[in-house]
Amino acid sequence: MAQKGSDKRPTSPHLQIYKWNISSLTSILHRLTGVVLYASIVAIVWYIIYYTYQINPAESMENCDCPMKKILDNIFALAAIGVTFSLYYHFANGMRHLFWDIGKGFDIKVARRNGYLVVLAALLLTSATVGAVTYLKFF
Repeated sequence: MAQKGSDKRPTSPHLQIYKWNISSLTSILHRLTGVVLYASIVAIVWYIIYYTYQINPAESMENCDCPMKKILDNIFALAAIGVTFSLYYHFANGMRHLFWDIGKGFDIKVARRNGYLVVLAALLLTSATVGAVTYLKFF
């Protein structure tokens, strides 16, 4: 039988008392980037099908010089950067998981260091890609 007073303790850690660490954040981010990559594939397929069967392409927004096109272009650019980050992060963290599958990198210090390295690698690769695309587009 339970002791008196033990019923006041929480049954599991909740957000108010849980101490976040890099491993939990990388796990959550890995799942979120997987969802972003899945949604981007659906959007790309929709884009291809829509423009393949478009009846009159001359009436598209490409000929428009309106503010809405500029807003959509900026939203598309931000979405492209987000998908690029998601792709690089998901790849780098997937490599980290492959090392875990063979039994390497379970030490607390190593896991923490690798978590920061995964995020840093994704940010650097995304920055390099955005920089290269910007350079090729404008120069």
